Amino acid sequence: MMVDPPSDYSTSDVLIEATSRRLWDEDESELRILDICKETNLSTSVIYGHFGSRQGLINASLLHIFGHVTDEIIENLALSASHSLSTGSFVNALFNLLIDADYQEHLNRHRQMFFRVSATALSRPSIRPGFLELYGRYLERSDVIYQDLLDGGHLSQELTARQWALFFEGQMLSRAFHGLSSNWYNQDDWLRSAHQMFSTANPGIIS
Repeated sequence: MMVDPPSDYSTSDVLIEATSRRLWDEDESELRILDICKETNLSTSVIYGHFGSRQGLINASLLHIFGHVTDEIIENLALSASHSLSTGSFVNALFNLLIDADYQEHLNRHRQMFFRVSATALSRPSIRPGFLELYGRYLERSDVIYQDLLDGGHLSQELTARQWALFFEGQMLSRAFHGLSSNWYNQDDWLRSAHQMFSTANPGIIS
């Protein structure tokens, strides 16, 4: 189906958007250039002229997806940090966001895509520079939020902002597999483990 792009989109933007939509739902091995041509009403020569190859288009689209996903992670993190000002507990605020029934499937898909692109960057040198640039920007933005939480007394001062970011990123990695197996841990397990770490590191900070 042909989708009319915004008027300020370039040809590259149109191709990346069309490819990104497909990569959300299918493996890149299943992606066919002719399907992209049909959807965008552009020829294969235009695609190769802009991206050099099918793989070039896929790489650009994966980076586009990663940028979108990390933007949303930062927005959710900032929202949880803002909520913690009134609740007194960052863990509770983050947990409440994560268990939003209307949002849970969306969050899982985004977490899984985050690690899917990260894994691709480990095995594909051609995508690594763009990935590292986006990931570095993501870390810098998350550091600011965690530092604000530290300064506000919502996190233990025994860890740095980056160390807290690494802890929660590890939690998100594990949660990215939630739903893939019936044996995977449930929501309550995550909350208990997070509460335990917080209360051990800084007694009294968890409400």
